[in-house]
Amino acid sequence: MRRFTFRLQSILNIREKKLEDERLKLAEIISKLETQKDILLEMNEKKENLEKELSDLLNNQVLDIQFTVNYKGYIKQLSDDIKTQFEVIKRTQSELSEQQKKVSEAYREVKILEKLKEKQYKDFLFEYEQSQIKEIDDITSSRQKKVI
Repeated sequence: MRRFTFRLQSILNIREKKLEDERLKLAEIISKLETQKDILLEMNEKKENLEKELSDLLNNQVLDIQFTVNYKGYIKQLSDDIKTQFEVIKRTQSELSEQQKKVSEAYREVKILEKLKEKQYKDFLFEYEQSQIKEIDDITSSRQKKVI
């Protein structure tokens, strides 16, 4: 029996490698997004703590105006950093969406070739079975001729 060879196997291998690479990139972007979200969470917690501390200082009887102004300035800067972090997260989510499309496309390309390979293998088996049947028929017909 001859072996089945898929003539597009090298292309299938390349597409599978591309799919794996795209999945790795997707995992990196997801990790980056999670890191950015953690940074945002830390910034929000820090801002809340600072606002609470400022509120406690303002309730205190002794006030240092310069210290209070500096504190408010720092809180404002932190608020601006939080807005910037939101933008970073939006960009990262956009990258994630694009990468998901690339992974989906690469997966589709691999599936197309896998289905073609499966169809060609079924055709190969059918042809092999047909050749076996023909060979058996030839053997039986030659035996019948010898007997007669």
